Amino acid sequence: MNVISVRVTDEEREILEKAKAVYGCGISTLLKRVTFEKLEDDFDLKLIKNYEEKRKNNTIEVMDIDDFWEEVGF
Repeated sequence: MNVISVRVTDEEREILEKAKAVYGCGISTLLKRVTFEKLEDDFDLKLIKNYEEKRKNNTIEVMDIDDFWEEVGF
């Protein structure tokens, strides 16, 4: 397992200490959890933005579910 160091101010450390109590985990787990949740949220928002742009431009492709399953090999 790799180790990544993050430098924080005293104020930031205090905030992290309070947040770890709310989340019920250590600071390392808290930072990983929040980081990956943020990345996932940003990716989801990008997908939504892409969908909304295609919808606005009437370029959304839809497919019958049976055709979809056939195309993916089920």
